[in-house]
Amino acid sequence: MTLHISSSIRCIGVNDAHATLFESQYPLPHGMSYNSYLILDEHPAITDTVDSHCVSQWLTQLEQELDGKKPVYLIVHHMEPDHTAGIEAVMEQYPKLTIVASAGAAKMLPQFFNDSFQNRVKIVREGDTLCLGSHTLQFFAAP
Repeated sequence: MTLHISSSIRCIGVNDAHATLFESQYPLPHGMSYNSYLILDEHPAITDTVDSHCVSQWLTQLEQELDGKKPVYLIVHHMEPDHTAGIEAVMEQYPKLTIVASAGAAKMLPQFFNDSFQNRVKIVREGDTLCLGSHTLQFFAAP
């Protein structure tokens, strides 16, 4: 189920009640939430994906919220599998989708996925901006 944050921002993440451990060691008595958002604008953008066993539900929610629109950007925050398992599926579903990521994350993509979409990556650096229309994103490293 999606949550409308504003008229143009949707939470399309998935609540995983079946997850029992975080990082294979920290108990999760109430499960895990995979946060992913959709910014509906002139150039729609998705932020993050979800863990592998939630990709199908996530893609369904994404499609519903897009309502026929096509996303332009997929913002990759970092390359942990519970944030990135949906990359390959969404890149295949939307052949014009561009991944926006740091140089470090872009370098890691072929380690997790085939490199058929390596030419669809936009590298952003500290302070760079990306205009989606009425929304402008600015990128900062937060290790």
